[in-house]
Amino acid sequence: MEENKDKQLDDFVKKVVKNIGLETPSDHFTQSIMSKIVAQKENSTITIYKPLISKTGWLVLAAITLFLFAFIIFGNLDLNVGWLSSIDRVASYKIGFFDTLKQLRLPNTLVYGLMGLTFFIYVQIIFLKKHLENRYATN
Repeated sequence: MEENKDKQLDDFVKKVVKNIGLETPSDHFTQSIMSKIVAQKENSTITIYKPLISKTGWLVLAAITLFLFAFIIFGNLDLNVGWLSSIDRVASYKIGFFDTLKQLRLPNTLVYGLMGLTFFIYVQIIFLKKHLENRYATN
């Protein structure tokens, strides 16, 4: 019984579609839609994004990093600061952290490897930043 109703409904829909026919868009339908999209795009306000860290900030960070690398490689790491020894005495009684740091010896290859890794991470960040800026650039 239900199949019969479905068949009748299907026949009715076919007959109505044949009588009405298919609607076709106007000749310049695509052009009119595209012109409306362009007009809407021109009227919209464009959000200008400002970077969280400016170019001068990046330059300062890079200069500090390069200075630290140069100091580690070429500088004298003997720290003779007057107030640092008093902090060392107070802190060593509490947690012994400074004693642990004094005994920590890292191989030179590990230090150079970490410095190289840090340098190349910075380089990769710069290249990825440029790539993403070009990819999401507004025309």
